[in-house]
Amino acid sequence: MDEGAAALLDIEEHHIDIIPDSERHGRVWHQFTLWLGGNTNIFNVVLGGVVVSFGLSFYWALIAIAVGTCIGALLIALHATQGPKLGVPQMIQSRGQFGFYGSSFLFLAVFLLNFGFIAAQFVIQAQSLNFVVPGVSIPAWILVLAVPAVVIGIYGYRWVHRAAQVTAVLVGITIVVMFIQALSFRSLPHGQQSLAAPPFGLFVAGVALLVIDMLSFGPFVSDYSRYLPRDVKPGRVFASIYLGNVIATVAACAVGAYMAALLPSDSSVQAIGKISGSWALVIMALSLVNADTFNAYTGAFQILSLANMVRRPRPSAALRIIPFLFTMAVGVVVAELGYRSFVTNLSNFLNVLLVIFIPWSAVNLTDYFLVRHASYDVPSFFTADGAYGGFAWRGLLAYAIGLGLEFPFVSQTYYTGPLVKHLGGADISWLVGFVVSAAAYLLLSRAAPLRRQHAPAPAPLQAGLE
Repeated sequence: MDEGAAALLDIEEHHIDIIPDSERHGRVWHQFTLWLGGNTNIFNVVLGGVVVSFGLSFYWALIAIAVGTCIGALLIALHATQGPKLGVPQMIQSRGQFGFYGSSFLFLAVFLLNFGFIAAQFVIQAQSLNFVVPGVSIPAWILVLAVPAVVIGIYGYRWVHRAAQVTAVLVGITIVVMFIQALSFRSLPHGQQSLAAPPFGLFVAGVALLVIDMLSFGPFVSDYSRYLPRDVKPGRVFASIYLGNVIATVAACAVGAYMAALLPSDSSVQAIGKISGSWALVIMALSLVNADTFNAYTGAFQILSLANMVRRPRPSAALRIIPFLFTMAVGVVVAELGYRSFVTNLSNFLNVLLVIFIPWSAVNLTDYFLVRHASYDVPSFFTADGAYGGFAWRGLLAYAIGLGLEFPFVSQTYYTGPLVKHLGGADISWLVGFVVSAAAYLLLSRAAPLRRQHAPAPAPLQAGLE
């Protein structure tokens, strides 16, 4: 057995700990295939259909999808460049902006994000297979689909990358075939071919949905780049992740938007079944297996990060796998209980996440690129007595200011802010939140300059908990 195959069979032991230089591996192009495979799936096909359901014609939906994807991918590709440099998961790095204890609310928010996506994805997958084999119920299919996702996650990082490479090829070809079949199915209805400018609010709603679809990866994008060698060029990492996300997401969403425009009265799953047939539904269902693993894998990191406030976790396969299984189980339970309505409320779920994570992204990127210039005392991320303290008031205050100023500009199902009514209901909270949070953090950091502290030397890493 060659060295690469042997390494693939190793169960990953690292989790939120620092990845030593001696264990860094992988190539930058692996990031391209990871995110190409991670976004070429039925979730984005469904999301493309949701954009059309807002009331946009196919061509305007396609523009909104492209604009939103390009903006969101820009942010997450910038976040991802932090992984090789620092060698820790994304949210652990956020302790540099919010403090050891101050970042705890983010770990809880990301955990909610993770099991929420797991549940939504399992429901979409199960609906697809139930359409093919109606004799097996949706709850039963959810349990079946959890098995391969669990196996990939148990082995860890390398298997996640390998599964994404397979997905990128198999599902990528399927997406192309589905689009060709949709084009030959019949012509778009006349209204869907309209090039007349839509209401501003509808267009911005479509853009915002894709911004948060992309940014939802932000809290864990460095989790999948942290094993890269420290000396890789950030520009190459950025380009690989940006292109992988944009190409896959726009392609999958475009197919979903086109099918929704053709068959507006059908769900995305029904449209795929009618236009492409059962074979496509099977592949589409399997397309999300690795994405299920993505979310449970990083959900485990949030649990360990919270546990780290009591004791410092050490490298251990069991210590990574147990919270991984717990996160997956929570997602499965939520899917089983809410499968009748979860996908219906998908856009609402994503819009709430938009409000929460935009200010975090702004503060994190501003600190990394403009304030500290990628210079961090990484061991201090793991102790309240380190360079960043328990609570970093600049980051917390900038986040709170951005979050507070978002609400007048929110336009969602259950709440519409007073300042967006004259914009036709356009939700521009994400834009306001990002600009305000970034500016506030930059001003606070200059008004009260950050002082460099010397962190205590970290204890040697051992298996288990201290």
